[in-house]
Amino acid sequence: MEDLLILVDTQDRQIGVAGKLHAHQQGLLHRAFSIFIFDHKRRLLLQQRADAKYHSPGLWTNACCGHPRLGETILDAAKRRLSEEMGMACELSQRFALIYNEPVPGGLTEYEYDHVLVGESAMDPIANPNEAKAWRWVHPEELYDELNNFPETFTVWFRTIVQRVDLSEMASWAAPVPQPPKTLPANRFRQKADPFHLPDWLEKAVYPLHPLANEAQQHTRQWLRNLGLEDSPETIRRLDIYIPGTFAGYMWSNVSSEILFIASDLLGWFCCQDNLTDEDCTDPESLERQLRGIYNHAFTPNTTSRQPLAVGLADIIRRAGRLMSPLWKQRVGEQYLAYLAPCLVTLMHRAQGTQPGVEGYESLWQNAGGFQVCLEFIYLAQNIQLPSAVYYSPAWQELRSLALNLLKSVNDLLSFRMMENPDEDIYNLVTHLRHTQGYSPEQAALEVSHRIDQWARRFMSAQTLLPGRLAASGYDERAQERAMLCAQALHDQWRGNIAWHLMAPRYQSVRFAG
Repeated sequence: MEDLLILVDTQDRQIGVAGKLHAHQQGLLHRAFSIFIFDHKRRLLLQQRADAKYHSPGLWTNACCGHPRLGETILDAAKRRLSEEMGMACELSQRFALIYNEPVPGGLTEYEYDHVLVGESAMDPIANPNEAKAWRWVHPEELYDELNNFPETFTVWFRTIVQRVDLSEMASWAAPVPQPPKTLPANRFRQKADPFHLPDWLEKAVYPLHPLANEAQQHTRQWLRNLGLEDSPETIRRLDIYIPGTFAGYMWSNVSSEILFIASDLLGWFCCQDNLTDEDCTDPESLERQLRGIYNHAFTPNTTSRQPLAVGLADIIRRAGRLMSPLWKQRVGEQYLAYLAPCLVTLMHRAQGTQPGVEGYESLWQNAGGFQVCLEFIYLAQNIQLPSAVYYSPAWQELRSLALNLLKSVNDLLSFRMMENPDEDIYNLVTHLRHTQGYSPEQAALEVSHRIDQWARRFMSAQTLLPGRLAASGYDERAQERAMLCAQALHDQWRGNIAWHLMAPRYQSVRFAG
């Protein structure tokens, strides 16, 4: 008797059943699972599908895949199938779920709501020859060349999952997800000789770069010269090591050239505006007047300014605004205003030789780098304006907050050592932990790296759960789809920010002397 598959909607809600072959012939969305097994050496188990399989015979793939039966949970089905195929038993936990729709040999289609589960085993498999003709253990990062040169030797779902999470990120699945400690044991701060590093799975990942990044860089430098913003050797030096076109190319790696150039100009503009708020700035009244003048010229019809920074931001908003609704422009303006307070608070602390306390720090810290303005440009990149009910929903605001944490903390960790006096940057999280928690620079750096690891994992979990949370709140499938597109853009943006920080000349020098 042919197995029955559980047909589902895009929220994994059961809507019917169908025979296995019929479901694959008609491309019907059905519930499935993919299991990834690691050994104690952090190697991944691969199986080569048996030649008698009804599709994708002889291809390499993850340890085990399958479909739950009616009335069977994903976890029970996964354990059953792992035993049937590979003769293995171990604890499993779900990492995430994804939907993919891809053709497979034989005129069939794999359209699956796929639950990805992870487990660890100290035993080699005892493969069922009807299911797997061979197996091997391999470290995930050793598969790059094989997947690039011989992709046709792997199943489509394995390649799809690798595209989603990257092999270096997959390698991190071998270890249990760490939980934030209630206290900080002393030996935790002796894990690495150099603590000023991101978690390995993020630092070693491969990040896509927009093919027009160099063109964006050239465009932005000419645009800044036309505005008169390349007006000093120091500004030119900053732009040379800031490379805004490359920054934009990592954070918006798959947008049109028009949007890439707008994003590159925005990042180049922020590089120039940094001159307003650096350690040479001493007059709070002048700084507030200039920042408000920039806001008024870019976001209100009430003023006309010849000040290059004001003209530059107004030009960016005008070009982007042609593609978006007036509400988008208003939201960007609100985020720019949120940038004003941290700039002025920083100046006051610098003038008085003080550091901020813990209370109220987080909100100002998130907005201190201007990243919240850049974040609003993901909607431009996706050509989506989230409705207010979604934009301000708890589910979306959690994702947005986690993305801001990641954007800011990566910058803080990797910029700390390039500053001669990090105490000048009071909204650097490493500096803050030194002054409020009594940490050494090394201890503070390890703590920030730990938080980055936790925030990244929480983001990916929240991203996976977003459709279900929105559905539970009554949002229709169209709203969920638009939110998921924006969530992926958020994910790409904070990961692209990591890529730029790891390669930009700006962050290669070490000036902090302790």
